[in-house]
Order: sequence, then C-alpha cells, then structure tokens
Amino acid sequence: MDERILWLEGESPVAQPALTWCVLAVDDDADFQRATAFALEELQVLGGRIELLQAFSYREASAVLARRPDIALVLLDVVMETDDAGLRLVRTLREVIGNSEAHIVLLTGEPGMAPVQEVMHEYDINDYWSKSELTADRLLTVLTAGLRSFAQLRSVTKARRGLQMIVESSNALFCSKSQHELAGKVLGEIGLLLDQPAEGLICMREDMAAPGGPLQGRVISATGRFQHARDTSLDSLDEPEVVNAVRSAFDLEAVVRRSRGLVLYLPRLQAGADYACYLETACVLDDTDLELLRVFSASISRGLYNVTLFRRLEEMAYQDELLKIPNRNALLRMLDLTLQDEQLRSEQVLVLIDIDNFSGANTAFGTGYGDFILGLVARRLRDAFASQVLVARVRDDLFAILGPQQEVRAAALVALFRRQGRPYELGQVHSLSSVTLRLADFVGSAHIVLQSALLTLKQAKSAGYDQHVIHDPGLQRTHAESYRMLLALRDAVEAGRISIELQPQLDLNSGAVIGVEALARWRQADGQSVPPLQFIPLAETTGYILPLGDLLLRLSLQAAKRLADAGYGGVRVAVNVSAAQLLQPDFVERFDAHLRAAEVRAQQVEVEITESVAMRNFDSVCSQLRALRERGVSVAIDDFGTGFSSLSYLRLLPADRLKIDRSFIMEIGAVADHQLIAEAVIQIAARVGMQVIAEGVETPLQADWVRQHGCHEAQGYLFGKPMPCDQLLNWLAERGQATA
Repeated sequence: MDERILWLEGESPVAQPALTWCVLAVDDDADFQRATAFALEELQVLGGRIELLQAFSYREASAVLARRPDIALVLLDVVMETDDAGLRLVRTLREVIGNSEAHIVLLTGEPGMAPVQEVMHEYDINDYWSKSELTADRLLTVLTAGLRSFAQLRSVTKARRGLQMIVESSNALFCSKSQHELAGKVLGEIGLLLDQPAEGLICMREDMAAPGGPLQGRVISATGRFQHARDTSLDSLDEPEVVNAVRSAFDLEAVVRRSRGLVLYLPRLQAGADYACYLETACVLDDTDLELLRVFSASISRGLYNVTLFRRLEEMAYQDELLKIPNRNALLRMLDLTLQDEQLRSEQVLVLIDIDNFSGANTAFGTGYGDFILGLVARRLRDAFASQVLVARVRDDLFAILGPQQEVRAAALVALFRRQGRPYELGQVHSLSSVTLRLADFVGSAHIVLQSALLTLKQAKSAGYDQHVIHDPGLQRTHAESYRMLLALRDAVEAGRISIELQPQLDLNSGAVIGVEALARWRQADGQSVPPLQFIPLAETTGYILPLGDLLLRLSLQAAKRLADAGYGGVRVAVNVSAAQLLQPDFVERFDAHLRAAEVRAQQVEVEITESVAMRNFDSVCSQLRALRERGVSVAIDDFGTGFSSLSYLRLLPADRLKIDRSFIMEIGAVADHQLIAEAVIQIAARVGMQVIAEGVETPLQADWVRQHGCHEAQGYLFGKPMPCDQLLNWLAERGQATA
C-alpha cells in the first residue's frame, strides 16, 4: 500500500467517537464503592471519560467480566466473601475468561492478608496498593498508568492477531489462480482482519483507455451492496462518490480515505496491474487498522502479481501466440476433461481441418501472407460457433474443433470458405481437408485420440486435396498392429532371425545358372514366417529400411563370397535396394566398404531397384547408379511395366537389365493385353540396349513364350524356389554346373 494516505477532496477527517474507559471496581465495602464513584465522576483520563462498573462479590464480578471484554482496568479488593476471593477472581479472569489485556490493580485494607511480594510473584496482576495510600491524586496516577498500559497492550494484541491472520490468509491468496477468485478472497479476509463488516469492491485499471481519455476500470469482485457491480465497468456503478474515490486513487496513485472508509491503491509494479480496493466500514479505522491494511496490501499485491504471472503462463502454455486462440495443449486438456465425462463423450466430436498446400502458399507469397490466411481461417471458425465449442490451432495450418456433433460438422465447416460473394482473399484457401472423430467410438487418452485423428487425416490427404473422411476405429488397430510388428522386426534383426534365400536365374538357351536373387526372410521365434510383403513395406514407410537394407546387403555379399569360394564366381547375386537407401549421400561409399569387408568382386553383384524408385529423384538416382556401374556392379530395373515411367527417362537410366513383372508372365496365354505388354517390354529393352529377364516363370509354356519373343533369362518356380545358401550350393552341385 502506498505510504501516502490522502483525504478525498470535499471530505474532511471524521472526528473519532468520544473515548470511554471502562473501569470495574470490585469490593464488598459499600462506603469504598461510593467514594470510588465520587472520585471518578467527571474524571477525564487520557482524553476519555470513565465508565464505572461496580461488583460487590466474586460471583458478581465474574459475571461482569465475562459479559464485558472491553473492561480496561479492574480495581480489585482481596478480601470479600472469602479471604482470597480477589485472588481467585484474578485467576478466573486470566485463565478461565482468557482476558490478558485488562489492567488489574489489587487493593487491600489488610496488607497482611496478601503480602505484596508473594502476590506479585504468584498472580498476574499489574499493580498493588493499600487502600489507605490511595489518595485522589494517587488514584488518578494509577488510572492513567493502567489505562495507558491497557491501550498499548490492546494495540499490540490487535496487531499481533492481525499479523497472524495476514500470514494465514496469505496461503489462501497465493493458492488463487484467477483475479476473480483472489479478489473475492481479499474482501472476505479484510472483513476478518478488521473484525467488522466491510463492504466493498476491487477494480482493475484497463489499458484500453486512449491517451488523455477517461480512465477505464473493471470491477472484478464485490461484496455486500456492491455485488451487482461484479464484472461490470466502473462507470456503470450508480454510486458517484464511490466512483470518484476509486478514480482519485488511480489518478493520485495513493490510498484515499473517506469518512466511511478508504480506497487501497495497489500499483502495477507490485501487483502486475493497477488495482483499487474500495472498503466501506461500519467503524472509523484507527492507526492500527491502517497499519494492518498496509501490511496486508503487500500480501494482496503479491497474490495479484502471482495471478497475473499465472495468467501469462497460462496464455503461453494454452494459447496460440499468433492467432490468440487455444493451442494444442488446450485442446488436449479439454479432450481429457471430455473423455472423463461419459455424457459429454457420447455427444462430442473432434474435427481436424487442414489447409491444403499451405506450405506452397507460404513459399510463394511469404510467411506474412501465410499468417494472414491463418488469421482469416481462425476468425471464420471462431465466429461460426458459440463459446462452448473449442476452436484450437494444433500446429502450422492444422485446426481442431471440439464440440457437440449436432453443431460441429466437417462439411459445414468447409462450406464456410465456399460462400458466394466471399472476399477475394478467402479465395486463396483453395481447399481444405478434414477428418471427423466421434469420441463415443473411442477409448483412450487425449493424446491417443488426437494421434488417431492425425493418422486418419494423413491417410486422407494421401489421396489428394479436398478430402473429408470419418475416422474408422479400425484404423487405429491397424496402426497399432503395424507398430507392434515394427518393434518385433527390430527385435528380430537384433536376434539374428532375419535371413535371405536365393532364387536361381537361368539362361533359357543353355540352362546354366547365371545369377540368383537375394530375398529377405523373417522367421519368428515360434517358427512362423512373416511374408516379405508385410514387413518390407512397413520398414520402408517407417524408415527402418535403412538398417534392415544394410543387413540384407551384408547377408547377400556373404552369400556371394560363399558362391565364389565354392567355384561359382560367375553367378551374380542380385540385391534389392530401396529408395531410402539409394538416396543416402554416402550409399556408394558404404557399398564399397561392404564389398571390401566381404572380399567380393563388384562384378559378382547386381543392384535391383524398382521403377518407382528410379523415378523418385531421377538425377540423384542416375548419379548413384552410374557410380555403381563404374565399379563393375550391374543394375536391374525390377517390376518394369507396373509404374508410369516415361520411355524417354528409361533411355537415360544407367541400367543393364529389365525385369518383366510376374503379373504379366502369369497371364501369358490367358490375358492378351498382358501378353502384349510383356512383348512390348522385351522390344523396349532391345531398343535401349538392355537385357531382359522374366520373373515368376512357373510353366514350360511361359518359358517357351518368353524365349521365342527374345527374352533369354528367367527365374521362377519352374527352375527353382528360393533356398538358403547351403541348399543352393547342393542344388548347383546336383545340376553338375561347371564351376568358374
């Protein structure tokens, strides 16, 4: 609280009410009581008059003391109905009633009945006099000293009690998380602190006022007759005097006193914003009250500063900095709350909306334009719903809408950007893709719900722009199964359960084995095999194809070494290489290292790539393939005819061999179109100077047809199934093929 305490203009300090000291005379001597009353009549002590109460026995005095806690001084006779009645009353006052503030003056007409040293040591009394010594002047002196001591003790006690309450209330204040919560507690704690009813309000200065314009204030909490003003502007309060007092506190940046209360000013530096707390009290505040309020104001300021800091941290954690709408964290928090409520979960849907090709717009027109578009989309979505529907920005150009399924429909959301006569700038949002996920269909955490929706959206966008799909709960199970398979594949690699089998490739004219294709095999611990068509695509989509492909290359080169050592150095080993492997900058260097480690000649190795890999990044692929061919490695294009590559690219591709896909070979003699395609592939290979090999040959008819049409190499079950290297060596020996 500001040290300056100013009186509001037009008001003057209110005179303190007439001070009255309550004195209790306890004595069974009626004459003494009359003399005391006469002596104290019209007496002024420390600026106050004396209110005399009289009791003639221990019992009567006890009742008065219990009824009147404001008694400042007790003139107490020792001997009354019993010899120790006065001393027993001292114990009752201090220990039973609990009054430690009243000043006790022990009076005795028989000093021997209560020796001064013993009494002062054993009892909590403040003064001791013989009645014979108590002249009028002496009585005035005793009263003055006693009442002054009482006043000081009461002030200290009041301050101590107030400080204790401040410490206790600080815990409540520091636990508050919002301005409204804290302000409500503050007004209640002030009433307890002052030990009197306190009505009032707390107002915060707002920063929206124009320079030089009138002050803008908002009432954030109120009690008593001001309750109706809560959450309204200060100007709307129909109390001109109160408004004037609050404005004065803000303008003067000081505490302002009124005849019926005061306004505490809490500056921005201490509280995080400018606050004014208007208090209207039933009694005039004394200096102790003001000092307690000053100390309490420091706690209030720290509490308000913490609330401001918490609000800022809350904004940083749960608000998108660019768009000023909830962010991903806020979405996850609301999703968690919704999932915990069975009723809400059954009614709510989550819709994700993504701006198609937003990155292209950002690149073409700059991030400023991209931010502009994001702002337009955010406002349009926010304006479309009531406050109970959450609109959040998940990341980049991805928005989420969480709300009742009757209100939140993806088609209607997308239609917001397709209205006739819309501004031109909204036309730059060419298309939106969206996914709807019903929470009723889902069991799991908020993170899993969001991840499921993102997976569905990713799958939808893979089909092109302007996609709108409903989440299929089975999709999550599919992804979960894929993830479990990926983990199992990693374990299989580490456990050595990944191997290769080699399928022979023959010269159709001589019948000699000219090569083998290395095919990946995965045998699980229980003996079951996992087909390559399941785990190879999984490894490619997850990036695990790099370590897996490296392993398969090493295993293939080891097989090539064994073939060479067995005398079959002329049999080439074909190794399948993925796009991810081939496009690694150091692929060729690593390939060289594997060749050296396996002690295999490059001429014994053939690299197979699919048509789609060749077209992925044509220039980079050609550069890598040329480097391999320069070392003596041959190159084959696998599954040719199944993709969409241009013949002009094929002419430029550094490859030695085309492989006719098995789907065309299987239909020879059954489907004329496929037979024509196979024939065309053979002719194309001849035109560009490549050899051609047919895969999947299973019947003599197929073998005769491809040979008659100019294809002189083939592989398939007609000649030999894929087999481990040991079995292949035995098979070659049984055929009696000559060694190199």
